[in-house]
Amino acid sequence: MIVIKTEELNYLIYTYFLEQGYSHSAFALINEVKIDQLIYRDDVKPGQLINLLEKALLFQQLQDHIQINQYYECKVPQLLIQKHVCQFTEKKQLAEKQERRDREIMIQNALMRSQEFASRNGQTMDLNIELQQDIIQLQDEILLSDWNAQKNILAIYQLNCIKFIQNNQIIQIMPTVVGESFSRVKLMKFDRSSGNNMLIVYENGAAKVIDTTIQIIKMFNIKNSSKLLDFHWNLNWPNVVALIFEKDIEIVDIYKCQTLKYLENVIHFEWRHFDHFIVMDYNYYINLMQIDIDKPQLQLKAELETTLIEFNKRKTLLASFSSTLNIIKIWTLQNDDYVFEITDDQKILQFCWCSSQNANYLITLTSQTLNIWDVEFGQIKSTYEIDFNVINMVSMDLLNDTPQVVLIGEKVVLYDLINKKRRVFNCDTPNKVLRINDEEILFIFRSSYIVYKKN
Repeated sequence: MIVIKTEELNYLIYTYFLEQGYSHSAFALINEVKIDQLIYRDDVKPGQLINLLEKALLFQQLQDHIQINQYYECKVPQLLIQKHVCQFTEKKQLAEKQERRDREIMIQNALMRSQEFASRNGQTMDLNIELQQDIIQLQDEILLSDWNAQKNILAIYQLNCIKFIQNNQIIQIMPTVVGESFSRVKLMKFDRSSGNNMLIVYENGAAKVIDTTIQIIKMFNIKNSSKLLDFHWNLNWPNVVALIFEKDIEIVDIYKCQTLKYLENVIHFEWRHFDHFIVMDYNYYINLMQIDIDKPQLQLKAELETTLIEFNKRKTLLASFSSTLNIIKIWTLQNDDYVFEITDDQKILQFCWCSSQNANYLITLTSQTLNIWDVEFGQIKSTYEIDFNVINMVSMDLLNDTPQVVLIGEKVVLYDLINKKRRVFNCDTPNKVLRINDEEILFIFRSSYIVYKKN
């Protein structure tokens, strides 16, 4: 318990006046408040008032700059009277202001929904905007697809050919021929750094690297292709690819056909930046590694039965999810301890990151709710009730700083996380949902695709 006595405070001020040479002020104070000079003389050391104020400022600085157990260093001086303003406190104030605004909007929306509910005799209504749709019907089934965000090209693999589509027009058709016969495509993806190349892997292990004019740049074979599950382009280097096998990872330079690193007994892989990546082994250790260094830079101990680990968009935060324990842990990769933990009374079915310019949101889905967490402040930003069975959840990161998420199931619903609106699409369940730009969303179905546009 902290007790501040007036006579003690007066005596500290009196000694401060003497230390600063303000003898007349000290004399006036001692006579006005009747200070007994002999009471505290042995306990008060020189500069004690300043020392106490410095400790108070230090505590205030820590209080202003700590979030989710992490201290954010600040170079702006902490003053006694003047309000402390820095980049971090401004962000905190904006978040609090947004929270107050969100609360007011929620109250207004609740009143509006209550009035609408009463006027419609209990019928609910989704909040929608008018959408224009371009439906492209294709003859054959779409077996694989990928979107090139840099070149605005959609690649669709159908029977015996890959079609490259731009602005709803087929610009290239590539027969899926290996040698002198057609071969089934197993995987295909555009490179994520430039968008100039695509890697195509066939069922028989043959692999081709082509450019956007479908000219073959490189051909090679992948060993144990029957155990190949996926591959991930390096985010910065267009010649480096991680091949994801059932239990192993092989990082290769596809132009030189050279193995850069081979890792065994791995159940998850994800690139961070350049030659840095993370892997999780069968003992649930998450290792932060580099291609040319064998020893992990950092090792994290995840929960048992961790089924998924995923970086946020900026690769600054990592989430690990244990479905058995129903726990999501957030790691900063600054040390080997997690900084925040997310749990729910209901079973967490899925999660995904959804970033904006000023915040990192983590979205958790249960059978009844969709929760949006602001992980930097360790709190739920908003909650939506879910009234249908959800099969999949897809994050939509936009250029205009409006994070959104699409739920796919009995309905297809887009949730606007900032403006707190939901839009129901009148369509069948798509196989894939892709964000093309701020105005368009691409839905890919079994033998067709739809581009939704804002009017």
